[in-house]
Amino acid sequence: MKNEGALAKLGKIKGIGYIAIALAAGLVLLLMGGGEEETVSTDRTALYVEEQRKSLEALGEEICGVDCKAAVYISEGFGYSYAEDQNLKISYNADGTVAEKEISLTKRTVNTKDGTALTAIKESTPKIKGVAVVCDGADDSSTASLKRLITALYSLEEGAVFVTN
Repeated sequence: MKNEGALAKLGKIKGIGYIAIALAAGLVLLLMGGGEEETVSTDRTALYVEEQRKSLEALGEEICGVDCKAAVYISEGFGYSYAEDQNLKISYNADGTVAEKEISLTKRTVNTKDGTALTAIKESTPKIKGVAVVCDGADDSSTASLKRLITALYSLEEGAVFVTN
């Protein structure tokens, strides 16, 4: 019976219908997931990984003389650095000494047809964490050479590269 009293009080709140509609709309948006931008980013990362995989397979086939299969593992996707404007505000005392310094950073934006966007000044490719290559039928010296080459090309630790025959 306490619940009936609480519901009656809740029903008397002005605008409760609008609040319920807003909550329902928010729930629907959460369930729908991200927008197109997230998909594009994921697709670009997947394309990059696929491109690297194919390059490694071709490199393995060139060095070992047999068909090779490769897998590439990444730790993060594309990264961006954005342009910033820095503002310095200095307040002085009556005697001319500095009383206070305030530095503020703001991201620089540009106008686009869809609104405003941050100004990217650097794009970083996905960080490759590890590589595995299988060259079925290759000799040990060829696979060792391939492993050294991949380690050097991707600046990976020796343990992050696995090449086998």
